[in-house]
Amino acid sequence: MKKALLFIWIVANTIAMLFLTFYLMKLPWLAGDEKFLIWSSSALKFANREIPNSAEYAFINTSYDLQLIDRYDEFGFPVGNQVITDREKLGLFLEIINSAETKPKYVICDIHFADSTDVDAPLHAALQQMDNVILSSHLNDKGELEAPVFKDINRGLSDYVIGSVFDGVYKYQLVYNDSLKLTPLKVYEDVYGVKSEKKGPFVKIGDHWTINNFIMNYRLLQKDIMEQEAGFNPVSLGELLFLEDKDIQDFTAGKIVIIGDFFENDMHETLFEITAGPLILLNAFLTIKEGDTLVNIWFFLLIFCIYIYLSYMVFVEGDYMEAIITKKFGSIAIAKYLAGFASYITILAMLSLTTFFFFNIHLNIFFLALAFYAMDKIVGFIYSRQSKAPVK
Repeated sequence: MKKALLFIWIVANTIAMLFLTFYLMKLPWLAGDEKFLIWSSSALKFANREIPNSAEYAFINTSYDLQLIDRYDEFGFPVGNQVITDREKLGLFLEIINSAETKPKYVICDIHFADSTDVDAPLHAALQQMDNVILSSHLNDKGELEAPVFKDINRGLSDYVIGSVFDGVYKYQLVYNDSLKLTPLKVYEDVYGVKSEKKGPFVKIGDHWTINNFIMNYRLLQKDIMEQEAGFNPVSLGELLFLEDKDIQDFTAGKIVIIGDFFENDMHETLFEITAGPLILLNAFLTIKEGDTLVNIWFFLLIFCIYIYLSYMVFVEGDYMEAIITKKFGSIAIAKYLAGFASYITILAMLSLTTFFFFNIHLNIFFLALAFYAMDKIVGFIYSRQSKAPVK
């Protein structure tokens, strides 16, 4: 009976830790040790990355094409001025590519159209003529969705909802609050004609499953778009409009066009370096396109088997790794005390490396190790109390 009860507790703890694993993936932060493990393993994979074909993409930079408009307070009274993207230039650019024989494959317009202006009509008309465009929407300080002023145009959520809360964009998610699809996911749906649906911590995209919250496998960095050899250099909108219409149309024909601020006001810290917002969106799209975080039965079996062993360590004394650490460093009080934690975090680090290199999925090992270790100490305390209890 005791063995059966022990087995039940081990399985129950394993299932609880599985739920904790996916809950931790939803959190915006990483522990310091996790950052180093994730950075080092990602850097190794990045060194052997497959760079996307630059001929499939065109970057239009709006950092230096700006205009000044009135700023109003919450009651509608003017309080000064604000700088926005030059909508006259943008409208002219869209009119030119709309008249091309070969139009862009898709246009991602990562610009915040928060306020109306007197020159919106031509831009709005150009957007209405396009059936392969998406605008960016954002969340306000209250977490409410702020739609662009062009409300009849396709849009997606372009915030880094779980990634920018603390010190950088480390994590990304595909669906916010079970219903709001982020821009890269909507772009993938439109380009490839598939549907997606969030189910618990996962998203079903077509016939495949992926986790909703993940650490991105970057294929393009900010330095890549700065180097001429890479072929991803953004062209400023104003400079582009100096060209003949035919040249502009040839530059964008059949490509996924990304329009946004690549150099100035939309920069974010990522796992590797400070990166422009539009480039983060593209990397998220490429993550979906390449199936980086697709999960299958082998992913769950691997985690379940390791968690079964770790749960066995929790409920059964005499862990091999802990015994070795205690034997070698037992004279150091803190080493003896933390031997169990070292065992858990070492095994979980090896597991996270395995899930990353086989499934492109990182685990939050520090918090998981704390959970296993805390459970270990609680069980040990209960065992010690039971052993001291008088026999009746």
